[in-house]
Amino acid sequence: MTIMSATQTGPHRGPQTEPPAPPHTAPHDGPRTPTAPVPAPAAAPATGVPATGDPRVGWSTADTPHAPTLRHRRDGILPTVGAALSVRGATLTCTAARGEEPPALHPLVQDFLDTLTSGQRDRFTGRCAETLLISRHIAAADAARSKRAARRPMTNGEARKALKQAKLTARHIREDGDPLHGTFATPCRACTALSAHFGVRIVDPTPTHH
Repeated sequence: MTIMSATQTGPHRGPQTEPPAPPHTAPHDGPRTPTAPVPAPAAAPATGVPATGDPRVGWSTADTPHAPTLRHRRDGILPTVGAALSVRGATLTCTAARGEEPPALHPLVQDFLDTLTSGQRDRFTGRCAETLLISRHIAAADAARSKRAARRPMTNGEARKALKQAKLTARHIREDGDPLHGTFATPCRACTALSAHFGVRIVDPTPTHH
């Protein structure tokens, strides 16, 4: 009995291997210039903020600017006093000053107030509407003087002449429904003395009943 071999007959070539592919080179006309290596992108500076997709990460109230300093009072002007100064047909009106700094007065007015004793002064002296009106009228008359007259300071006599026949009145300004609203406001001690000094007549327009 003949035993057939299971081995394949014929030429045996051994294990098949593919030859390596030749390197691909593009055609060129001359020698190649070596290409400089591309530098890697610079790393972002560390900020201590975790790299997340939420842009709110890292927000802090420490960078929030502080609120601006309040330089002006925000309350209303009421209650206050409004005054009117009438000089030969011309009328000036204003209300009492309520700023943090006292208003700038004409030197003649300021000099007179500075001579008042403590018994004639109040904490609001120089801020009353009556004082402001007298000061403004004197300042306007001072500015209207001729160049020759303006070479010297204005005198009290010139100020009294500018206020000749002047009449001054003041009224309370209050909220609606306040019984004092619109009533005559008696000048303070300093305004009374100032008005008399410059010849200004205080007028109470309230009708009197006989």
